[in-house]
Amino acid sequence: MSTQIGIGFSQKIDTEAAAVAAASQSKSYISNEKIDIALIFSTIHYDPRLAIPAIQTVLYETKMIGCSTAGIILSSSMETRGIAVLTISSDEILFGIGSVGNLDKKNIQRYGYLLEKDALAKFGGHSRQGFLFFVDGYLENNSPLLKGIQEIFGNVFPILGAGSCDDFHYSDNFQIFQDQVLTNAATGMIIGGHANIGIGCHHGWRPLGKPRIIDKAEGNIINTISGKKAASLYQEYFDKEPKSLQSDRFDQISILYPLGIFVKGSHEYLLRNAVQIREDGSIVCQGDVPMGAEVHIMIGNKESCKQAAIRAAEDAKKNLLGKQPKLIMIFESMARLKLLGRVAFEEIENITEIFGKKVPLIGMYANGEFSPFQTIEKFKIPYLLNESIVIVAIS
Repeated sequence: MSTQIGIGFSQKIDTEAAAVAAASQSKSYISNEKIDIALIFSTIHYDPRLAIPAIQTVLYETKMIGCSTAGIILSSSMETRGIAVLTISSDEILFGIGSVGNLDKKNIQRYGYLLEKDALAKFGGHSRQGFLFFVDGYLENNSPLLKGIQEIFGNVFPILGAGSCDDFHYSDNFQIFQDQVLTNAATGMIIGGHANIGIGCHHGWRPLGKPRIIDKAEGNIINTISGKKAASLYQEYFDKEPKSLQSDRFDQISILYPLGIFVKGSHEYLLRNAVQIREDGSIVCQGDVPMGAEVHIMIGNKESCKQAAIRAAEDAKKNLLGKQPKLIMIFESMARLKLLGRVAFEEIENITEIFGKKVPLIGMYANGEFSPFQTIEKFKIPYLLNESIVIVAIS
């Protein structure tokens, strides 16, 4: 039994040329004729309607999923422009893919159920080890989508994912399924067979000040905190008028100072990006927020981010229970890329030191990450995360 991994990358100016170069390089590492799955990550400098057909000329009828990203992570570099292709050929690891389009935000939980059901229909009755999906990262709240996926697999099954994004313009992003380029959609794959998956996830932010209590919240909207309008939390720390907090400049504050939600039994806070302050003083978050929970404004820095990446890698390696990884995948918040700037690649170098420089590595910067999160003593339950790094080791 064997598994072969190929990773290709290109920054050629022409879309079709870049797509063919990345796919060809990836395929060159595979000696088998049959490639079981391809994951594609592309920055928005390339037209996916041209890139996908070009990749198919190289990979033929290979199953394909992927999405747009603000940056591509490789073992030797971190790039904010390019196309990357991961190919896997294996007689021990099995894959089943699915997609859902035209997500209705009023009933997005049902679409999570349908996504999982579609992937299962093409997977069969084999053993299941995990599920990986990509979703439009600019939907206001993707937490219900995750709940829909959990309807089939339950709360403790390993579910991983990333929100597609662009280069911080918050306007152009896409998802890939087979020969389709989708928007407002989700694509995913079941990983099964004889695969082993080790997962690590951390963020590196720490709480500021005393804890406050979320008095009233519904879904991803916080109405009041400790008896005051939710926005008062930011007003007190930054001495800002409400109108100032409602401006575009609030994006910078929320990236550097997300909200931290205390989850009972967890080892660190669940982060939530505050994406909007409404006129009534409520805060719109990127993900559900539990009423009655403790909340802090959080602060991080470059060093704490790098240490979080090391911890995530160590956890992922530990969770493989001594097995040698065949592939490392990284899904990291694009907010961390903005904070780390020129030193972003330093954390990747630390990760490769932990797993070994010969292990194939690929990753992407996302707008929202999905990963198991420690919530009770023995179980990790998948959550939508913000400003985190998720490391997945597959053996």
